[in-house]
Amino acid sequence: MFFMDAAIKNNNNSKPQIKIWVLISATGLGAFLASIDGTIVFIGLKTIRDSLGVSQNAIQWIILSYLLTMIAFTTIAGDLGDRFSNKLVFQIGMGIFTLASFLCFFAKTLLALILFRVLQGIGATGLVANGMAIITRFTTQKKRGLAIGLNALIIAIAISLGPILGGILTMYAGWEWIFMINVPIGIAGLLWVQHIIPPTPPLEEQRRKADVMGSTFLATFLFLMVFSFSIFASVFDEEPLFGNYTAMWSGVCLGISILFLTAFILWERKTEQPLVDLSMFKNRRFAVGIFSGVFAYLGLIVIMFQLPFFVQEILHLSQVKTGLVILGTPIAMATTAVISGYFSHRIDTKYITTFGLGIMTLSLVFGTIFITDVVKNWVIVILAVIVGIALGLFIAPNNTSVMSSAPENKLGVANGMLSLSTNVGFSLGTALATAVFVYSQNFFQKKNGGNLSDVVNYVPAMKVLLCVFAVFMLLSTVFSYFRGPDPFKTKT
Repeated sequence: MFFMDAAIKNNNNSKPQIKIWVLISATGLGAFLASIDGTIVFIGLKTIRDSLGVSQNAIQWIILSYLLTMIAFTTIAGDLGDRFSNKLVFQIGMGIFTLASFLCFFAKTLLALILFRVLQGIGATGLVANGMAIITRFTTQKKRGLAIGLNALIIAIAISLGPILGGILTMYAGWEWIFMINVPIGIAGLLWVQHIIPPTPPLEEQRRKADVMGSTFLATFLFLMVFSFSIFASVFDEEPLFGNYTAMWSGVCLGISILFLTAFILWERKTEQPLVDLSMFKNRRFAVGIFSGVFAYLGLIVIMFQLPFFVQEILHLSQVKTGLVILGTPIAMATTAVISGYFSHRIDTKYITTFGLGIMTLSLVFGTIFITDVVKNWVIVILAVIVGIALGLFIAPNNTSVMSSAPENKLGVANGMLSLSTNVGFSLGTALATAVFVYSQNFFQKKNGGNLSDVVNYVPAMKVLLCVFAVFMLLSTVFSYFRGPDPFKTKT
């Protein structure tokens, strides 16, 4: 076939080189599905809550079930891709995700919807944990930064389309259609990946036995850690999740999660074929890239999650106007990601990533100074755009740094850890932002009186939130700078 001959070339015994646009058209469908599903549901949550007749505390599990499942299974999916086939696990993930979306369309109870969201999350892990590995396997070091930047562009487009598309579908077709829209995309993606991507046999000489015990320890640790923060976020609600014992159970879950983390580390050190090769974290660039990624998404969640509440409740903007205001973040992020990805193999990534995190820190400080109850809309737009530019400068070079620091036979695991850092950042960011903001609201209400939503209580709480997260971002900026030199820039 002429098209395939033009798109894929084999150079004797070397691995096939696929044109970047063809490669990204295939892996990008998976990235699009997994990313848009993280945001498309937000606009429909109120309609789903009213339709199913459940409480606000209960409805949050439609989001948390998806995120927590991805946190629990992303590294496992990456490991399975390395052991068997990145392409095969990617396709299985897309199939599961498509089936789960179809089932969500017919869900009539909250429990059913949550269970199908868990199934969606399992499918999504196969996509995110192996998509980047496929890109890395079929690109050269010189073109890898551009390919990863284009992948980040697709993710940014999906994130920005999610709330807009979710609002349109919920309003004109019903909330069920925010899930059904995934089905035709998923079916097309399965056929296209099968047609375009060559086989990806494991790079190791022999397949290893799955580390079931390590997977169990890691999944349990991550679930309990994030669950403890989500519990704590409800402490100050009128109806806390566990009543007067909510804070206690949050502490219990956190303590038990630490025990499982300890068990995981001890097990991984002694087992012959570990799920996560802890020696990878001896590589400073790899370790710093993973941890600084978590902090970067902490900063993003303030803008994408908390700022919309502020502009609607205090500035009284409509949902459409709120979406337009926040849209500056993903657009700026997408544009900058492509540029930073292109330069990531020309300039040491530690300088680009540190610069991006520094801008993020300054943007949050900017917010603490200028956000008031009479702030102009254009100020919020500028804040959203600056945050998007900062993230665009950080994400693609950081991903390139992490993937290039990993051994070639561990690309799936490395990408799984990279994807894991994203979801941990979003999950912890949501829980921490909620806890800090609600605690601050209660503090200022006791000091000033009135209701929690009053300007005198809401605006100062927002400033405290931005200030706390600015400190997190400052620490991450310093941390990112000390990731060490790029080995590809120091070769002579």
